[in-house]
Amino acid sequence: MRAVLYRELGNIDNLAVEQVPLPEVTEDWACIETHAAGLSFSASLYIEGRYQRQLPLPYTPGTEVAGIVHAVGPGVDRVAVGDRVMASVDWGGHGGYCLAHQLCTHKVPKEMSFAQAAMVVNSYATSYAGLVWKGGLAAGEVVLVHSAAGAIGSAAVEIAKALGATVIATAGSAERLAFAKAHGADHMINYTENDFALAVKELTDGRGADLIFDSVGGDVAQRSLRCLAIEGRLLTIGYTSGDIPELPSNIFMVKNASLIGLNIGTYLGWSPGGNRDVYTRKIFEIHDALRALYEAGKLHPATALYNGLDQFLPAMKALLNRQVLGKAVIEIGEADRAPL
Repeated sequence: MRAVLYRELGNIDNLAVEQVPLPEVTEDWACIETHAAGLSFSASLYIEGRYQRQLPLPYTPGTEVAGIVHAVGPGVDRVAVGDRVMASVDWGGHGGYCLAHQLCTHKVPKEMSFAQAAMVVNSYATSYAGLVWKGGLAAGEVVLVHSAAGAIGSAAVEIAKALGATVIATAGSAERLAFAKAHGADHMINYTENDFALAVKELTDGRGADLIFDSVGGDVAQRSLRCLAIEGRLLTIGYTSGDIPELPSNIFMVKNASLIGLNIGTYLGWSPGGNRDVYTRKIFEIHDALRALYEAGKLHPATALYNGLDQFLPAMKALLNRQVLGKAVIEIGEADRAPL
């Protein structure tokens, strides 16, 4: 099979697509014939050696895949050979086949494409976990979603709207705002042209947002405090700005507000202290809820498709330059899965 390989970390351009052996299954692990693999901002942190995890070299990126179960190891009972599945994988998604722990593997709804599944498995799960599980979203609340045309942001817009919230979306262009509107946002704010905090206050008669969904960090997080409602919640899930903010605790005290963090990797077994038994209890419920919303016609995962592993670098650069609407996904074909 072929796979994207980094033999040393540090530069996103320093890759090769090479022939490698198929991975072998062990107890509790399945081998997936990969048909679609998602890309994310966090992949650039891995590649640049700036992520908290130590990675094996040579390293194949990719933590979200969809495809068909090719083989299973002893003890695997959640999926069987031939099943259509989506999985959160430790690494290796950008290859013809990859290994997935059975507790991180979920069957794909009948009408969902592999490309959509590669978005749902991490992006929608992260957004649902943040909004509902951590953020305690209730129907009728006002939710502010930053970077609302990206993978996690657009998922958050759809989920919040499906659960009865009023959704305010921010993005940096008319095209991206139109995309957010098409996915359910009630109000759109171009943060390059307007003071989004002031606009949110105006839209809410001075009250502010009950829940703010922030994957950007930096100055966006700082300014979000100005439009956080009394007893509101600021949810921080990532820092695509590259700037981790230092937020003044007195604002949270004065507003009786909460700062909430979500690191989904903890529940996937990726992060220090990660525990896949916790994943069983928590994330299974999230995927059940997402399946119900999808089958009710309330979720519409949007993907930007790239054909084959040779498109990994162009796709990553488009993602990092904010040129992708929704989720960047590489469709992996027979040529990438061909044996040595």
